[in-house]
Order: sequence, then C-alpha cells, then structure tokens
Amino acid sequence: MNRPRLPLSLDWEDWFQLCCPPYDAPEALDRYACRLPLATDLALGLCAELGATATWFCLGDQARRHPDLLRRIVARGHQVGLHGLTHRRAFELDRPAFRAALRDGKALLEDLSGRAVVGYRAPEWSLRGPAEDWWEELAELGFAYDSSRAPLALLGDPRRPTRAHRLPGGLWELPPPVLWSGPVRSPLWGWGLRVLPFGLLRRALEDLALADAGTPLVLHPWELDEGQPALPGASFGHRFAHGAGLRGHGDRLRDLWRGFRLISLEAWLADA
Repeated sequence: MNRPRLPLSLDWEDWFQLCCPPYDAPEALDRYACRLPLATDLALGLCAELGATATWFCLGDQARRHPDLLRRIVARGHQVGLHGLTHRRAFELDRPAFRAALRDGKALLEDLSGRAVVGYRAPEWSLRGPAEDWWEELAELGFAYDSSRAPLALLGDPRRPTRAHRLPGGLWELPPPVLWSGPVRSPLWGWGLRVLPFGLLRRALEDLALADAGTPLVLHPWELDEGQPALPGASFGHRFAHGAGLRGHGDRLRDLWRGFRLISLEAWLADA
C-alpha cells in the first residue's frame, strides 16, 4: 500500500469510433466489425494482472448494445464514468443538447451498471472552443469531476494547468498527462505512450506518481487489440495516432505501469 499511486482511466469505445465522419455516424456501429468484447476482456485482464482498479468512461450507445460487458466491468471492482451518449465531440452540439446528453447518459449508465456516475470525459477532449465553459453544466447535474480539458495546443490549450485542480464552483478537473512544457508538448497517452522511449515515459510516470498529481493515465481497450483492421479511408494523422506502436503495447504497459498503485479517479479524489 506504500507504492506511489496513479489514477487510471479507460475510454470504453470500439476501434473505429473516431470523432470524424463516417466513423462518428450512428450507422457506423453496424457498418464496422464489433471488437469491443475482445478489447474489453484484454483490458480487464491487464487490470487484473496489475492489481488495478480504474474508471471506465463509457459511451451510452455501446452500453445499450453491451450491458453485459458494462456489468462485467463493474463486477471487477471498477468505476464507471460518462464518455457521452455517442462519440461526437461536445462542441458539435449546442449547449442545451449537450446538457441533455449529459443528463440522459448519466441516467442510462447508472441504470445499467447500478453505480453512481460522477465523472465525465468528452470525446477527443472536446470541452474546448465554443464548449470551453460547458463544464459548468456538470456540477448542476450531479457530477463531481471532469477530465475533458487537455493542456495541449491541438486538443485544448497549453496554458491550462497540467495537474488536478478545482474549477470555479468546486468541480474537480483531472487533465490527461503530458510531457514537457510550454506550447511544445506530447500526450502521455495514446501514440505518445506507445512510441516514445520507454525510459523517458517511465521517469515521467514516476514523477507524476511521486507528486500525486492526479493526472489520470489513459488507455483505450482497442489499443490492446493487435488484430484490429486498418481504418479504411482515414487520414494519415488519424492512422498514425490510432495505429502507431500497437504491436506489443500490452506488454509495454505491463512494464511501464508495474510497481504503481493504479486506482480509479474516484478513489484518488476521495483522498485528495
């Protein structure tokens, strides 16, 4: 129990659910092969090996299709957060529609999982641009924290804090981890975690854990599925971010994360 702790989060979505057409259309769920059960099992297995409990940010459209998977996640001791009703960016909605999606998504996941849902993460860190201040809706709807605002130029704002902090009104913000400072930063998740030098990543994680920074690790279960198809028609940027370093990533994570106490975001907040 004296091991340094890191909060761990998973974005529960299928391999094709990018935030761009045609992958974010409702019919995409029927158009592309469903590999979510396999990816979920791989992620649950990795968590079990590492003794980890995590927060799984879940999509409403997938929870409706796979309530048994959602309940299996909960039965393994994990927490459930909301990732949206669908995998559309928050700023592509208007604010009333965003609020309604928060309300309905929270109720759906709570009904299917039997667990309180107090955390939110927008697809693609999309509380930005016109949705910059929409986190204000969260506290009013019973959420305790947000994890949607990345301190990166491409996906947010590099001027944002890089550690867990409270927003005006008391809502917690738990940003994803990044490497380096200023406008030139790299995500410490996704492709960054898959392709950057192991020693650099391990030192960065040790620093975050020793500081108890509250910046959650991020994993998509599909990142453990080495047999997934290539994304048809995707841009080079999407293909790189999605596919670079997938081979052997599960083994790499076992080594990167070994020795840390991996806990849910809710558990981190309980002792913050």
